[in-house]
Amino acid sequence: MARRLRPALRAGLVLAFLYFGLEKLLGLPGAVALYDAFGFGQWPRYVTGTVETLGALGLLTPLAPLAGLALVATMAVGFTAKALLVGPPVWHLAALGVAAALMAFIDWRARR
Repeated sequence: MARRLRPALRAGLVLAFLYFGLEKLLGLPGAVALYDAFGFGQWPRYVTGTVETLGALGLLTPLAPLAGLALVATMAVGFTAKALLVGPPVWHLAALGVAAALMAFIDWRARR
């Protein structure tokens, strides 16, 4: 099952994290408004966008387990910040974090 799940999960994660990362880096209005609501300025948007974009690309390399862990950490911080500072909805952040953790685990197991 993992052999069939890996390519689909990887493709979905790469597309999702590229989309959300580039959305932040390009300064689309929704991303700018969200980071304005956080109240820390726009610099976290650039950091998050960079980690998401590089993490997405990293999922396509042999460093995929490490990239997955970086994405899990990013989603954990994002989930916490959005839940505490802005409010719902946060389900998509939880889903992306769980999917990235699953991908990191599957890649780690495959390399053993």
